[in-house]
Amino acid sequence: MPFRAGAISYRRFAITGDAPNLLDSKFYDALRENALGELEPIKPGETHVGWTAGRHLFDRSFDYERVGFGSGALLGYRVDSVRIPPEIKKAYIAMAEDARLQPSKDGGGAYLPRSAKKEARDDAMRRIEEEITEGRYRRPKHTPIYWDFSKSTLYAQVSADTEVQALRRLVVDTFEHTVAPRTAGTIALDILAAKGRSADYDDLRAEPLSSAPPEIELAREDGSRASADRPEFPWTANEPQDFLGNLFLFWLWWQCDAHEGLVTTADGDIAIVIDKALDLECAWGLSGRTSLRGDAPTRRAETARAVQLGKWPRKIGLTLSSFGRVWECSLQGDRFEVSGLKLPKPEDKPQSLRAAIEERLDSFATFDAALMSLYRAFIEERTSRSWPTRRAEMRAWISELGATRKQIAVGV
Repeated sequence: MPFRAGAISYRRFAITGDAPNLLDSKFYDALRENALGELEPIKPGETHVGWTAGRHLFDRSFDYERVGFGSGALLGYRVDSVRIPPEIKKAYIAMAEDARLQPSKDGGGAYLPRSAKKEARDDAMRRIEEEITEGRYRRPKHTPIYWDFSKSTLYAQVSADTEVQALRRLVVDTFEHTVAPRTAGTIALDILAAKGRSADYDDLRAEPLSSAPPEIELAREDGSRASADRPEFPWTANEPQDFLGNLFLFWLWWQCDAHEGLVTTADGDIAIVIDKALDLECAWGLSGRTSLRGDAPTRRAETARAVQLGKWPRKIGLTLSSFGRVWECSLQGDRFEVSGLKLPKPEDKPQSLRAAIEERLDSFATFDAALMSLYRAFIEERTSRSWPTRRAEMRAWISELGATRKQIAVGV
């Protein structure tokens, strides 16, 4: 129950279509009609998807008191599938074959008639299907979501493409709305489109901030057209502009070093710290990944070396402070995916469970607004005339990473 209790992990999804009315019984009727029962019949290879009221796998208490919060709804969706362990299937077939063994006429031992092989397999599959109807081998997965009607945005911890497709199908079948994941690239397009600047999005191109890795010469010898002046970002194949999320992490890192982590946005100053985790990957797809955990990962000598040889940040541990509150999380740049978000404890103990959930959602919304303010400030600068100057400053900063620490080490 990440939105109701504990740390929150989520991706953003845009919802197109008229927002439901939390006070309209038709909204809850539609959810009930597209919910799953506790153990509905399912066959191997099938996938069933349906709504829940969010608290647990079988929760179908669809009403305003349980689901309606603020400007949206706390729900869940459940995906049921069947997976038969291969070892079980093989064992049942072997047991059915053993039961059909016949003695050899020449006394050479038992043998299995050819016609009995199909019978044995059919018997094994019937046994498995009976066990499936009893609930065995069922693999249900429950994902809590928060659908903010005011922002036409759905938040959910959904990563796999199959889960995204299941969510899309469920929303279309229930409300005839469409669902689209918002990654760093598509969020940037949303930001620019809102200002009538969609054309600027098409002009954005990836630029190196450091030298390409030495491996690029070997790649060229193998016939590759790899260019030292054009990072390829192999992880952004589905949405090339998602590299903006990785550049955003670089930009936050630079803000921490150049401005002590105080970033000016249209919504006020926001303080940030990068700590606990840093994942780097070669922007040319040649020299692999580097993952660092622990205190001050951005200040290690190995980090400076990795960045100077072409690695870009994929994920960071982020502490964000805004409006007198402090949040901690991990942020994957290209997918714009937040994981392990720790909400600050409320100053006063909530007087009810509903009040506690409303406090959590308010804190979550404040964090998400601050994160989006940071990203909008970055996109505004990336598409401004001042970007070449900032890019030059960031290149110089990267080239000097680790220099101060080396001087201190020599002095000691």
